[in-house]
Amino acid sequence: MSRSIVIRNALILAQPSAGQPVFGQVEIRYGRIASVAAGEHASDAEEIIDAAGCALLPGLVNTHAHSHSSLTRGSAEGAALDAWLAAIESEQSQLTEEQEYIAALATYAEALLSGTTAILDMCLHPRAAYRAAREIGIRAVIAPYVADSKPFTPTLAETTSLLDLAAAEDDRVRVFVGLHDLESCSDAQIAEGAALARRFATGLHLHCSETEGQVARTRSRTGVTPVARLGALRALGKRTVLAHCVWVDDADRRLLAETGTHVAHCPHANLKLGSGVAPVVDLRRRGVNVALGTDGAKANNRLDPFDVMKFASLVQKGVLRDPAVLPPIEILDMATRCGAAALDIPAGALVPGLAADLILVRLDDFHTQPMLPDNAAANLVHAARGSDVVLTMVAGEILTRSGRLVSERWDSLADDSRRVGLELIAAQSLT
Repeated sequence: MSRSIVIRNALILAQPSAGQPVFGQVEIRYGRIASVAAGEHASDAEEIIDAAGCALLPGLVNTHAHSHSSLTRGSAEGAALDAWLAAIESEQSQLTEEQEYIAALATYAEALLSGTTAILDMCLHPRAAYRAAREIGIRAVIAPYVADSKPFTPTLAETTSLLDLAAAEDDRVRVFVGLHDLESCSDAQIAEGAALARRFATGLHLHCSETEGQVARTRSRTGVTPVARLGALRALGKRTVLAHCVWVDDADRRLLAETGTHVAHCPHANLKLGSGVAPVVDLRRRGVNVALGTDGAKANNRLDPFDVMKFASLVQKGVLRDPAVLPPIEILDMATRCGAAALDIPAGALVPGLAADLILVRLDDFHTQPMLPDNAAANLVHAARGSDVVLTMVAGEILTRSGRLVSERWDSLADDSRRVGLELIAAQSLT
């Protein structure tokens, strides 16, 4: 890894929501952004990259994913969430530690190649995912998929052990407390998990209010909405990331804003599973930090953050019948700065002092022309694809170039993930 790198001749979107993009250069030293400047300047950097024809922007942040679902995408199709969960849990219950390791590697590779530099992974075998993230180099937050009603999921005791491990190692891979949701975790487990997160000063991640049915069940059991119940259990706050929040009423939205709770918006999964459309525009208007997520590959089929950005923008325009809502610069902000804030990572912008988590995206192909400062954000959100990413860097380390993982260690990864996926499908056919 070069100690110093200069990327020149790029169209730089240093802070996507603020300021006009400029043609210039960014200097990286010791894993951090050292300088951002218009034009070209002399440099003694060890490596100089000519980025002509490319946009340079902060790496994209995926705030909700499930690596264990990457091996068998395309199965359990056409089912609503509850039936879909029932269909895949027999597969999840058979997943081994080694299979999770391959699944996590495949997930992180797909993410890196399409421009994701940081990912929140709610997974079934967290130690395997933790190891995979450290080895492949992505910035990751591992949130164990804990649920005391599901015997195949990890426990809070395992989460505690992993939190101790993470505290002793570097900060590129961290651990949040993960709890599935209010109806698969007992109230006591939710309260215990929230207390554990406070004890370790770490984050808390849950699914919340994804479907009308889930909200109805929590109301029937507790007399209040899931968001209100989480508030009563001290599970909301500035370190909490709630996935989905599709069915949140006025009081819920107000409480999310008041507590500083973050929301991971996953438009593909919400549409594919027939859950509904989250009130993203209203949540943002109230001051809720809404970031973007892919969800797992079984609920999305792709882990392409550019696809998520386009869906997030267009669905809200259609539902609200307003083409002006969620313009491209706001979507890019959700995918970068907002995601970094939700995961509490020192990234999300190309600003001196922040981590050098960044991507280069080709804007000189037919579908992204013309490449101009005025339309760069629109072309990135509405026209670019993950396959347009030509370089991905995390903490100053180049992990992908020209559509390939840099390390030859991963040359057989696609074959390995295909083999393990076929093993899982075969095992399911015997049950």
